[in-house]
Amino acid sequence: MSLIVLGGCRQESSVKDTNPGQSVESDLGVNRLEGLPGLVYQSQVNSPIKWQPWTKESIKLARDSGRLILAVIAMPQQSTYRDVLEKLESNEYVVEDLNQNYVPILIDGDAVREICILTADLCAEIGKNLQLPLMLWLTPDVNPVAWIPLPDGESTSIDELFMQSNPMVGLMWEEDSEYVSSNSQMDQKIRRQRMIDRRENREMSDQPDTDSVKALRQLTSLYDPLSRTFDEAGGLFPAGSLDLLSMGARMEALPDDIREKSMTVLEYLLSDLLGSAMFDPLDGGVYNSRRGSSWALPGFYRDCSTQARVVVSLMEAYDATGNEKAFDRALAVLSFAEENFKTAEGLFALPSADRGANEVWLWNMGDLNPILSDEEKDVWVRATGMKEIGNLPSEVDPLREFFRNNSLRHDKSAEQIAKETGKDLKAVEELISSSSRKLLKVRDERMKHEIWPAEANSAATFRMVSAYAAAYRATGEAKFLKRAIETIEKARDHFSDGPRLKLYASDAPPSLVSARAFVYGLAITASLDVAAISLDKSWLSWADDLATTTAETFTAGDYIRECPPDADLMGLPISDMAMIFDDSSVGILSMVEARMEALGRPLFGSFASLATGLPASAISSPVLYTDVIQGSLMRAYGASLHYNSGVGEDMKTALSRVSPKVMMTLSVEVGSEDPTSEVFKISSDGTKIPISQPQEIYDRSLPRGSR
Repeated sequence: MSLIVLGGCRQESSVKDTNPGQSVESDLGVNRLEGLPGLVYQSQVNSPIKWQPWTKESIKLARDSGRLILAVIAMPQQSTYRDVLEKLESNEYVVEDLNQNYVPILIDGDAVREICILTADLCAEIGKNLQLPLMLWLTPDVNPVAWIPLPDGESTSIDELFMQSNPMVGLMWEEDSEYVSSNSQMDQKIRRQRMIDRRENREMSDQPDTDSVKALRQLTSLYDPLSRTFDEAGGLFPAGSLDLLSMGARMEALPDDIREKSMTVLEYLLSDLLGSAMFDPLDGGVYNSRRGSSWALPGFYRDCSTQARVVVSLMEAYDATGNEKAFDRALAVLSFAEENFKTAEGLFALPSADRGANEVWLWNMGDLNPILSDEEKDVWVRATGMKEIGNLPSEVDPLREFFRNNSLRHDKSAEQIAKETGKDLKAVEELISSSSRKLLKVRDERMKHEIWPAEANSAATFRMVSAYAAAYRATGEAKFLKRAIETIEKARDHFSDGPRLKLYASDAPPSLVSARAFVYGLAITASLDVAAISLDKSWLSWADDLATTTAETFTAGDYIRECPPDADLMGLPISDMAMIFDDSSVGILSMVEARMEALGRPLFGSFASLATGLPASAISSPVLYTDVIQGSLMRAYGASLHYNSGVGEDMKTALSRVSPKVMMTLSVEVGSEDPTSEVFKISSDGTKIPISQPQEIYDRSLPRGSR
């Protein structure tokens, strides 16, 4: 059992055991999640556990009642948290214990991002990999006492796990609450100092220009083309690695050998991913993560932010390689996100309601017989790589738990099948399409479809703005430009609270809805993306405003804090510096700084310096820092395009379709400098190259000929 009993540091000493008044007892006797934004809270409104939200009021209840806090931290992107909570509440003794002896608090780890980041440290302290949900005992002064991950495996009894862990903590608190409070206060002080020391001792590169190239070179060395393995890639879809490799392949100022190596590894990685089970052939969506060391068995959950993030990565990869499958998958994922996450007001919600055991998602050959015709089955099996004994490799399923089961993948194209079978291509395409529709209908019927309000989420929405921008750059289709502009306009109105942003447009307390640094980074990025494709300076102005607010809100001495002061209930110096769950806040802001500096709109000096460092560890662990490495490469090797606002429409279109990660566009009056040209490309060494034709902007034409 992975349980550690510790403590923490706050200024006040803990309230001793008291006899709670009637009003406190009354407040604790009610589940107070109703009306709170986000699926984590909405899904537990009717729970018999009297859940409280992560607010100052809930902490006051703990102090007034003399009870410990029992917090459960869950991520809405992982729908299995509901299975864990259902197991917990299925035991009436556990429910009674939680309600009678604790202040049970449920924390949305996506909204309260700083606590979710903290869970990585807590798991490391007990020698475990990060695993959520996490159960966390806290003193009334919000200091950790003990914690334990709650696994979602079928064989795990969550209630038994709790009943094994709880008596030790509860008995200690009952016998000597002052000792527990004092000890936890001391331990939290040590934890805080460790965070400070780790930040201060964090070795930063004194030559980021050179070291960012070394880090890129190291990333390319992690891929083994013989075994088709990508070491240290982790379990998440490798969007950051695709982005960095795409950048490495395209940046003209980089050494030729690193560009060539980046292109080679990018092509190999795309080949592995695009035909894998990570992309669902039934609905077009992409899964957030994999199980095991290959892409053959996904973790069956999706969320809007990941869909949008993957769209951008695939479009960047398409721009670098011309891989048609990357283009097609990107458009399919974008369509999936629009169909499944768009809200009534034209914004985007974060999580999916997808639930179900493995058998919901996996198929055996016998499953196909009552659903597909013989002709459809033959084509579908060829298209998806299904086999009688199952298609999961032994390293993914060493215990043969999924024997005879298949995960669906894009194994062969319609063109390949038509060639193999001698069938007409159009007929094969129609057979694949009809099979997909029939199987999707059956899977939907298997699924536990729960209807939840589609509540607009700012992180998901800003990600989708960037996805639309990427789709426009790749296709040149005006509909994507229009959707990007319409979505960001609605987002600016919907999520703004004066100069500040919210994760949800709700009147809930700041601890629940105030946007963290991560969201501000996404919002600035989206604004810069729209400015780049629309050539509309007003979006640069909004990016300026957001950057000013970000610097004012999140600068804390020598680090960028994740949580705004008015939302911080624990007081730990938590900064999002590495890619644990997604891009890191510091990494996103590093790329923002590079873009705004190139556009002549630098960030506030001290804040900019905090956002631009390259950790020395990025050289040896590039997968964790692909976002920061990109920022360093953009500063050192990126080019920019300077143009006269009076250029012709063809040139404007070409300018609007350049990847801003490779070349930033800046509107200036350049005609007086060289009357023979209205556009200049400024290379990373300052060389000024006049551009007279739209095609000269690009290193090459896209294979589709759309440029």
